[in-house]
Amino acid sequence: MRFFSFLIFFSFVVLSVNAQHSNLLLGNSYSSNFNQIIYGEESNFHTSFKPIVKSDLTFDVDSILESQAQSDYSNWYLRKIFSEHLFLLVGEDYRVVASPIINFTLGKEFIEKKNTFTNTRGFIVEGDLGKKISFFSSFAENQSIFPDYLDAQVRKNLVVPGQGVGRVFKETGFDYAMSSGYVSYRPNKMFVIQFGHGKHFIGDGYRSLLLSDNTFNYPYLRVQTTFWKVQYTNLYTEFQDLNYFSNNGLNNYDQMGFAKKYMSVHYLSINATKKLNISLFESVIWRMNHAPGSTGFDVNYLNPIAMLRPIEFSIGSPNNMLVGLNLKYKLPFKSYGYGQLILDEFTLEQIKSNNGYWANKFGCQLGYKMFNSFGFKNLTMQTEYNWVRPYTYSHNNTQQNYAHYNQPLAHPLGANFSELLLIMNYKWKNFVIDGKIIFSKYGDNIKGDPAAYGNNVYDNYVDRPADFGIEMYQGNLTSVNIKNFNIAYIVNPKTNLKINLGVTLRDFKNEAGELQTQFINFGIKSDLFNHYYDF
Repeated sequence: MRFFSFLIFFSFVVLSVNAQHSNLLLGNSYSSNFNQIIYGEESNFHTSFKPIVKSDLTFDVDSILESQAQSDYSNWYLRKIFSEHLFLLVGEDYRVVASPIINFTLGKEFIEKKNTFTNTRGFIVEGDLGKKISFFSSFAENQSIFPDYLDAQVRKNLVVPGQGVGRVFKETGFDYAMSSGYVSYRPNKMFVIQFGHGKHFIGDGYRSLLLSDNTFNYPYLRVQTTFWKVQYTNLYTEFQDLNYFSNNGLNNYDQMGFAKKYMSVHYLSINATKKLNISLFESVIWRMNHAPGSTGFDVNYLNPIAMLRPIEFSIGSPNNMLVGLNLKYKLPFKSYGYGQLILDEFTLEQIKSNNGYWANKFGCQLGYKMFNSFGFKNLTMQTEYNWVRPYTYSHNNTQQNYAHYNQPLAHPLGANFSELLLIMNYKWKNFVIDGKIIFSKYGDNIKGDPAAYGNNVYDNYVDRPADFGIEMYQGNLTSVNIKNFNIAYIVNPKTNLKINLGVTLRDFKNEAGELQTQFINFGIKSDLFNHYYDF
């Protein structure tokens, strides 16, 4: 953290500071208001590195949300409930807005006859100071009782998916909290510098095989450079391994917190034509050296342009490198195709021999999304397929795996899986209907067998069953089918406050047994952030 503090201090001292450059929120429900414009045929935005900085867009986000709000109310209370932020402070060279965020939801799991609930109270604050600085902050305090499959996941990993450590609440529930925030500085049209605590997503689909917002927040420094048809992003982060010290017989408190590791990312996005975007990704993760006096951050990886693999080789590093490719191509009928390729490690000779070599670790994604589908305005359809080989994202030193806070940094299923998604979204006035069907299967570890079969990125792949003959879905073959349906009424577009009724059907099956979930929930919530419970 001292490194990040120094960098942001240096940025503010060296550059003449003075903002209106906050991020478009990552929530899929929230961003669906703008996606048709962002991915439109005539647009030329760089769309795959998210969150997108609002000043990179050529339209006014607030104006679109205001056009979706109820008619202008003369009553102050009605305006605040249905069409405005609760707090608004505007001056000659500053603007600050703030609103509460809530989630009061009750649910019922019918097979287990279990009552569930979520009680969230929090706030968001966003502001602009002058023409070059923007800031954002959010906080949410939560208590929840989850359906059984989520409850088991929280007790196993100790964290609520994407939302931090879950402390036991009234024996059957969990108490958890999450805060985020950043300061964004844009000295000119070409550069954006952002320092904060939050999440990122790389891709144009529902999932990402490169970097997703699946995990808990983390501190980061983001430097974005845009010119001509190019956008180049540097991302420096600090992650935490919750179990490293305890697994090695040490105490977190004696070690001043959880074990730290760091990541450096280079991401080059090129709008090759009006229809085709090609983006190149590389990242390196290295663990903190726990020797006395070590700061942990390797300044070799600060280089914003040099390829990371030669640097890694030159310093004799055993660190974890990933490279990838993201593609997007605009198609007729207001649609686009997209895809990703992730390469963790591979040997071309072994791939040609088709012998199932364990170190051929890679994955791919292929998807298609259409707006105004079949002539129906505001009907969006999407299909996506994800496939990742065993042991991808893993490392022989588990603290250098591609994960943070006990969750994978890419796909929530880790590796050794395939997944097919079918997604539908329809909006009519203030009503929104969402439907999602997911078919997935993966090879889990076998109970009583010490071998790692390549699904859990926290497993040490040194304990693999063999060097050759490694196959997809090896281990305990597991299938998960999920059907989810939601119908909602948007009360206030500014905070995406909605009254929501949802139904989830989940079928889980492996060689040890089956678990069925039939779950219904109803409530009112501010739907601004992604919570991935669909695995």
